[in-house]
Amino acid sequence: MDEVDIFKALGDATRLTILECVRNGEKCICEIIPETGKSQPTVSQHLKVLKIAGLVNERKDGAKIMINASHRKIYEVIEIVKNLNPSE
Repeated sequence: MDEVDIFKALGDATRLTILECVRNGEKCICEIIPETGKSQPTVSQHLKVLKIAGLVNERKDGAKIMINASHRKIYEVIEIVKNLNPSE
């Protein structure tokens, strides 16, 4: 994982939605898919980018795949970017 992978991962609305979805705790992929409005294969591709960047972890729970944020500080970065004012 490097900075480029992290910024690439944060540069997509669907991936930001996935991160927001797991902000308050681990969720099954089956819970994440409806939140994104995307198909399962599309969500899987976005999760792959997030995993490469080291921003999410996954674990199996029986037949379910559970996703959680691997670094809580990423939400601080997201909030900083949201609060950037280009006119300043």
